[in-house]
Amino acid sequence: MERKAKIGFDGVLIVGIVFAILGPILIAVGISVFLAVPGEGNIIFLSVYGSMGLIFLAIGLVFLVIKIRRKQQCNRLLQSGSYIMAEIAETKINYNVRINGKSPYVVECQYWDMAGNVHIFKSRCLYFNPESLFKDRMVRVYVEGDNYKNYYVDIDEVLPRVIRH
Repeated sequence: MERKAKIGFDGVLIVGIVFAILGPILIAVGISVFLAVPGEGNIIFLSVYGSMGLIFLAIGLVFLVIKIRRKQQCNRLLQSGSYIMAEIAETKINYNVRINGKSPYVVECQYWDMAGNVHIFKSRCLYFNPESLFKDRMVRVYVEGDNYKNYYVDIDEVLPRVIRH
């Protein structure tokens, strides 16, 4: 069975979805008013709503493409099988993200390379406190060769399957 990377639900995805939905709505409103209302003012209405709709649609699509590319990159890293073992250092609350009034947790892990450098990696957002659930303190971090900027922390490997009710 082929494993898939989980990248989580975050602000980039939310903004991408909202803007990608609002863009066509604004375009449709502009075109509808242009076709339904006679007069010279409707061309201004069409240009304002149409251009705003195009801008919203473009922003939404850019954000969605960013999210899709990140997921593809993580899947590629996971399928390549090239990983390092990092030690789980701490669990933090990510105050930069709030969904329904709650901030998610991220797990930070550390890896020491042969030169003595410490590399810190962050997991995807988790919407529960994983601190007491870890099966192991070592986690696989899938990397692209020696380029540690492209990575995927396989946090699901050291956590049990969590089902929220």
